[in-house]
Amino acid sequence: MSSPKLTLYGYWRSSASWRVRIALNLKGIDYDYRPVNLIKDGGEQYKDEYKALNPIQLLPTLVLEDGKTALTESLAIIEYLDEVYPENRLLPAYAPSRRSHAPFPRINVLGSV
Repeated sequence: MSSPKLTLYGYWRSSASWRVRIALNLKGIDYDYRPVNLIKDGGEQYKDEYKALNPIQLLPTLVLEDGKTALTESLAIIEYLDEVYPENRLLPAYAPSRRSHAPFPRINVLGSV
């Protein structure tokens, strides 16, 4: 049985989704990718299945290994990845503007999926 992975929900033409995919690949993090088509049938992000995952109905969404916690907004996801997976840092390890607040201020945790 394989260990749980991160799951990224995104759209191939979304620059925000690309940003997170690039970050995951640069950090060498194994993840599953689930496409969400923003055009098909009026937008799959509006379907009940995705709305249960992300009530804001925006992309990207990263579901953590626990399968319950969902993070949104690409820069917040990248900041989370840098904190939890510090190898191959993508953001400065120390910047006064970053450290003047608690970690992860922009992360939208959507609770249980």
